Amino acid sequence: MKSARASAPGKLMLLGEHAVVYGHPCLVTAVDIRYSAAVTPLDKSTPAIHIHRAESSAARVIPLNELGQLSEPETAFVEAVVKRVHQQRTIATSLRIETDGPAISYGLGSSSAVTVAAAAALNESLDLGFGNRELFDLCFEAVLDVQGKASGFDVAAAIYGGTLYFSERGEVITPLDVPSLPIVIGYSGAKVGTVSLVEKVAQLHSRQPFMVESIFELVHRLTDDGRYALEQKAWAELGDLFNIQQGLLDALGVSTLPLSRLIEAARSAGAWGAKLSGAGGGDCMVALAEPDSVEAIRRAIHDAGGEIVEYASNASGVRIESSAT
Repeated sequence: MKSARASAPGKLMLLGEHAVVYGHPCLVTAVDIRYSAAVTPLDKSTPAIHIHRAESSAARVIPLNELGQLSEPETAFVEAVVKRVHQQRTIATSLRIETDGPAISYGLGSSSAVTVAAAAALNESLDLGFGNRELFDLCFEAVLDVQGKASGFDVAAAIYGGTLYFSERGEVITPLDVPSLPIVIGYSGAKVGTVSLVEKVAQLHSRQPFMVESIFELVHRLTDDGRYALEQKAWAELGDLFNIQQGLLDALGVSTLPLSRLIEAARSAGAWGAKLSGAGGGDCMVALAEPDSVEAIRRAIHDAGGEIVEYASNASGVRIESSAT
């Protein structure tokens, strides 16, 4: 056993929102907002997990045999992934796990990034020998334990990094060979929970199954066409698909007036296309921008009440930052 520290990136959804929960594909890029977890073995008589968060002075201490019985929202994802590791490879010692990351997550996948960073640090500290595929399965199950519903694309982005074509709840994870993406990210100012938006779409799906399934099929086609446009660097074509996807997300009822203002401002300033990114209800939007229009688009988003998010796309995936006996 040894001390280890790992970090993992956030994510930005390009195409495929909500349909991905039902097994359809999506396009996602990792963004360089990184969350970390450090694991240190402790000499304690009763094996337990001591979870420390950078923003809190108090530690949460959970005996290993009580993991998952009464998790706190602030530490639920770490507890869930430790429980999953313990089920597969018995942990026989106490561990200190310290998590850290930016105070504002902008809805860019902080929960999955922390989960992946914790799993990777445990993997390194305890010499478990998990590869990326095993880490994905482990972390996806942990996220499901906490959220109940999830697609796994954000977990995949945190593990593999880069830009991915993701489908069938992780049966297909294909890294795409694409350059840095010509995007501008704007934050609407409202942080929302993904689960409530997923449930909202699920309720609409139960009331209007044919209509919502038809929307999902269109999103599927958009995503496949978007993959081709992305690989061909056909940015104007991809922008059209962004705009059409936004219309479908409006139809699902997950956009908001603040997001719409930012999206329309970006389009009016010359963006090839713009849409919300993620579950909706708030958080971020993304615009495709040719170089000559970037500054005008940034100003337009700012003037419409948005905050420009300065994180690069195509970020590297999970990595070990330090490891020492």
